[in-house]
Amino acid sequence: MRWLSDNFHTLLVADWDEEYTVFQPDSGKTHFFNQMSMEMLSFLSRRPVSIEEICDYLSRQSGQTPDENFQDNIEKILYHFNALGLVKKEN
Repeated sequence: MRWLSDNFHTLLVADWDEEYTVFQPDSGKTHFFNQMSMEMLSFLSRRPVSIEEICDYLSRQSGQTPDENFQDNIEKILYHFNALGLVKKEN
């Protein structure tokens, strides 16, 4: 399974010193995200990627060594983003 943000270019993003407000025109909703969430959405806008690729990218960007909960947490965020219509799954 791969994940993709095919509407990232339509989002209106304001950077508030590594905190972000994101207006989603499709839904009319505004979301509040941290740096890692924005990194994830930006990465997913480039091409469809697997959960392993997302985790590898985010761990390198943050300088963290992922533990056993890291992938679970990223997966939860992906499903939340999916429910919001910010990302979608591709098989």
